[in-house]
Amino acid sequence: MSFRQGWALFIGLGVAGGCLADPEIMVHEGDLAERGELVATLHGNYTPKGDRRRDDGTWPTHRLTSLMAEFATGLAPGWEAGIHLPFMRAGIDSDTSQRGDWGASAVMFRLKYIRRQDSGVFYGFNAEYDINAKRYVADPRSIEFRGIVGFDAEHFRVTANPHLIWGFGRSGGDRAPEFNIDWKALHKVGADFAWGAELYTDWGKAGHLHPGQGDRTLYLVSETETALGSLHLGIGRGYKGTPERTIVKLVWSNSF
Repeated sequence: MSFRQGWALFIGLGVAGGCLADPEIMVHEGDLAERGELVATLHGNYTPKGDRRRDDGTWPTHRLTSLMAEFATGLAPGWEAGIHLPFMRAGIDSDTSQRGDWGASAVMFRLKYIRRQDSGVFYGFNAEYDINAKRYVADPRSIEFRGIVGFDAEHFRVTANPHLIWGFGRSGGDRAPEFNIDWKALHKVGADFAWGAELYTDWGKAGHLHPGQGDRTLYLVSETETALGSLHLGIGRGYKGTPERTIVKLVWSNSF
C-alpha cells in the first residue's frame, strides 16, 4: 500500500467514526524506543454500537470516543518507560453522562522490558500503574502486568499477551485480579505494509477462570509505514456480553 492509499484509508475511517472506547487497544510487541529517543503515539477509537447503560458508574460505550496521547523513551538496552494521557467523549445521555461531554480518563505510567533472540523469538513484559477517573473505571487505581511473547519472521509475526489486572481503592467486591489473553497475527506483504487479526479475550477472575465465557473482541487490522510515521487501523466486533458491539480504532506513531 502506498502512502497516499494509507492516508486515504485513515481519512475514510475518521469520517466513518465521526471523531476519533478503552483508550488503548493494542497488543504489545517487541518494539522499543532507543535510549534518548522520544516516541509519540496517538491512540483513537470510536464505538458506533455499544452498551447504552452501565451499572458501575462508568460512561456507556455507545458512540463513545476515546483519544490518548502516549509518550515513551528508552532508558537502557531492552528497557522503555512511558506515560499515557487518555480522554473520553460521551456519545449519549445517560445516568452517568451527558452527550458531547469530554473528560480525562486516567493517567497511566508504564515500564517495558523486551529481549530478542537471533531466531526471531522475543519476550518480556509491560508493567503499568493507572490512576483512573470514575467515568472510565470504577476502581480509582489499577495495576497491570502484561507478559509479551512472540515470533517475528520474514513474512509473518505472531504475538501473545497474557496479563493480570488488579483494581483497588474501592471498598467491597472481589479483589482477585482479572486474567486476559490478547493475540495478534500479521502477514507482512512488504517492508511497509502488513495485515492480520487481533483477538482480545477476558477469562474472568484469577482462580475462577472461565475460558471462552467472558468478553471477546476480534479485529481485522492493517499496519502501514509512511513518511509521517506508522499507521495502525482496525475494525472490530465484540461477542457475547462485550460492551462494544462494533468499534473502529486508529493508532499513529512517530519517533523523534
